[in-house]
Amino acid sequence: MLRLEKVFRVYASGDHPIEALRQISLELPPRSFLAVQGKSGSGKSTLLNILGCLDRPTSGTYCVDGQNTEDISDDGLAALRSQKFGFIFQSFNLLNRFNALENVMLPYIYSPDPPADYKAIAHQMLERVGLGSRSQHLPGELSGGQQQRVAIARALVNSPDVILADEPTGALDSQSSREIVDLLAQLNIEGKTVIIVTHDGEIAAQCSSVVTLADGQVVDLRGTLVPDQDPKVVATL
Repeated sequence: MLRLEKVFRVYASGDHPIEALRQISLELPPRSFLAVQGKSGSGKSTLLNILGCLDRPTSGTYCVDGQNTEDISDDGLAALRSQKFGFIFQSFNLLNRFNALENVMLPYIYSPDPPADYKAIAHQMLERVGLGSRSQHLPGELSGGQQQRVAIARALVNSPDVILADEPTGALDSQSSREIVDLLAQLNIEGKTVIIVTHDGEIAAQCSSVVTLADGQVVDLRGTLVPDQDPKVVATL
């Protein structure tokens, strides 16, 4: 369960601080499939950063599975990020000098206690996204859609409960976009919470719920986060 209560995020900017988020209250039960929409500057990426513990609220509370993140140290948040969340970005963020398998293994390379079979797990994740035969290819030898699949495999290696995707199809053609969204939808069906920041209304329509932001506030909310179950997304509008 992810719960934000009256969250503000303010950035210093000379004499005029910028309120990137204003009084966001949002509750996401497990297995949510949420799209976050809004114009540029509406606070979408800021919200995603706070949900993924990449940033902290200026005020208000953010709880992960009942634990207030304000009470967690920076090292504790880093551990929580590695265990709970998987991140997917528009720009893929692959290392060009590493092949696909090595890119997927990166979370293990920087882990203080990787599993003994981490290479096999990474290869299984590439198989999971349909790229087992491309494990030795460098990013420059892969299409944009394939690179994003590598990024998704990398996000999955630690078996996170929550997938956070910031414009994951923004750099892709329409066919590759559909394939990536279908893959994320399948991960949701398998039990993962998936949160997608997107400008694409067609992608948002495939999600169970859509939150729209404007000027750092929730201005619209529709749908349920867990189809065929009682829990629904709760937000203060």
